[in-house]
Amino acid sequence: MPRVLAAVPREAEPRILSVLPQCNVRFVHTGEQLLRALDDGPCDMVIVGMQFDESTAVAALERVFARDETFPVVCVRGVRSRLGKPAVESARVALGELGAQNFIDLLEYPNDEAGNARVRSMLGALMRA
Repeated sequence: MPRVLAAVPREAEPRILSVLPQCNVRFVHTGEQLLRALDDGPCDMVIVGMQFDESTAVAALERVFARDETFPVVCVRGVRSRLGKPAVESARVALGELGAQNFIDLLEYPNDEAGNARVRSMLGALMRA
């Protein structure tokens, strides 16, 4: 079973589980939890939310890549925020420049079997294992 580390807001957890039902997903909510989880051994993918607890995607990516630059890392927007489309697009570009393999705005895909299957396919293409 693929191991996925997900640093996302609690509100995004049900959606991540719907997208990755065949994965062992470990959720973390702080930068410290993220570092401890990375120390627990390799995983097949790291998913970083644009914001989680006190941290941001940029800080989380820095922590992940300081530990191991070989993890496939995908950034997601999993909850509604006040960010408009231009800000989300800017984040997509910036996070890609920092090393994220993909940025997926989960709000662009319906939270149903078809939408989740599409996101699952994108993630599966990047997952190591």
